[in-house]
Amino acid sequence: MTSLSQLQTDFMAYLLDETNGASFKTQIINDQKVGTDKRLSIYADAYRLRIIEALASAYPKLKMLLGDDFFDQAARSYIDKFPSTYCNMRWVGGEMAAHLQQILPQHPVAAEMAQFEWTLGLAFDAADAPAKTLQDLANIALENWPDLIIGLHPSVKILDLQWNIVAIWNALNLQNTPPQPAKTMLPCLVWRQDLNAHFQTISKQEYSLIQCMALQATFGGLCEAVENARTGDNGAAMQQVATYMAGWLNAGLISNIQTAAE
Repeated sequence: MTSLSQLQTDFMAYLLDETNGASFKTQIINDQKVGTDKRLSIYADAYRLRIIEALASAYPKLKMLLGDDFFDQAARSYIDKFPSTYCNMRWVGGEMAAHLQQILPQHPVAAEMAQFEWTLGLAFDAADAPAKTLQDLANIALENWPDLIIGLHPSVKILDLQWNIVAIWNALNLQNTPPQPAKTMLPCLVWRQDLNAHFQTISKQEYSLIQCMALQATFGGLCEAVENARTGDNGAAMQQVATYMAGWLNAGLISNIQTAAE
């Protein structure tokens, strides 16, 4: 007699690949009302449809971009290549961008759209942390600013986008016809504020500064980076970084401000 654990293992093997079901089929009732193949196909179809629904939920604009039929094909091939290993359906689509790079190399916008939408989800699900404000910065003596280390909120992500994904996403979000794919090479900042995921394209300078912040550069170090780019104008560099800092604080991108000695 086959054990319950073995039946469960064989059933899962069948769901993942129906060619593995020969031995398992002998354990299934086969009658004139509902035959073995039909009984099993109901479960096999339901398994894939449930995952396709989860993928559509994680990638709504990608689905609009590809169209229902092609998204369904891409999702089914994704399930075959990346069978779920998660108890939580939320994480089943983490390899979609890489999968689209493989099956649609001639359509790189699709993979980048998947990367963008997945990052929005990661920002929403990121750990919580209280955001610092302009008042928190104002409470620190000006002479201590050069040694300040600015900690980014856990939800902050930076995407080095190659295509006009933001414009395409916005058009699809408004149910408008998206613009034609175009190379833009604009970095994109993604974060969560007030329980919503936000995003905006940023300059290469701001992109570089945020990367430095992620590596725990001090406020003084950020000023030096801008100063070098401005060929030695220290005053203008400090003003530029302070302007960025105000914007980051207002947007909720900063969750920690401390001196290097702390």
